[in-house]
Amino acid sequence: MYSIGLFSIMNRVTVKALRYYDKVGILKPAHVDAASGYRYYKSTQIGDLHHIMALRQIGFTIAEIEEALAHQSAAELIEEKRGQLLGEMEALKAQLAQTEYYLSKAQTPDIFIKSLPGVTVASMRLRIANYNALFQVVPEMGERMRAAGCRLDPLLYCFQMYHDLEHRVENIDVEICEAVTEKKPDANGLVFKQVPEVDAAACLLHRGPYSTIGETHAALYDWLEHNRYELAGPPREAVIDGIWNQEYERHWLTEVQFPLKATHSH
Repeated sequence: MYSIGLFSIMNRVTVKALRYYDKVGILKPAHVDAASGYRYYKSTQIGDLHHIMALRQIGFTIAEIEEALAHQSAAELIEEKRGQLLGEMEALKAQLAQTEYYLSKAQTPDIFIKSLPGVTVASMRLRIANYNALFQVVPEMGERMRAAGCRLDPLLYCFQMYHDLEHRVENIDVEICEAVTEKKPDANGLVFKQVPEVDAAACLLHRGPYSTIGETHAALYDWLEHNRYELAGPPREAVIDGIWNQEYERHWLTEVQFPLKATHSH
């Protein structure tokens, strides 16, 4: 029998840890002196302690160790932990790639990865001559929505999706989307549908006129080339400030959004 102090020294584990393992029930002392309360351990318990410490070293929580010991087998939990660690490793690699990208470009990290909400939208897809055509077709779409009795969703998520395989400034395949509270029957060029949530999208703000927004798209495409992601859907432009509330073009604000999926090719 070994005292808790000696047992801790032998196994390079703190007395505090042994007391905690006793408290949560994953390693009880072989004997507790009734008078003094001193804990004593047997040499046969060293294997149990090593098993616990090995699980701790690969990232198991105390609760997970309790579950593993209760089921007398850690294989399934270890497989789950492996998946978790691989996911964390991929996330760290993605973060590392982004730091290397910004260092190589000597620029401020302004690209923000976030989720995009799922929304019910009134949409209108058409091919327009250039960006300036939006100033005509968007108000026309608004009139059609009013005629259809549409109510805008409180999210006020208004965006364009671009279905061409590359950014274009002429002959653009665009789908204009306005978040609404409910679907209406498709009519008069309006299509009502549910746009699903996007788990991750690279977002970069563009301040200024649409004539220069291609530079923001180019920055995001360049970022994709150097990071562990690829485009998972049509690029979007979410309108924040524009001609309706800002007098000068330089104050217009648009968030360019690239839906992402992870890739291991980089």
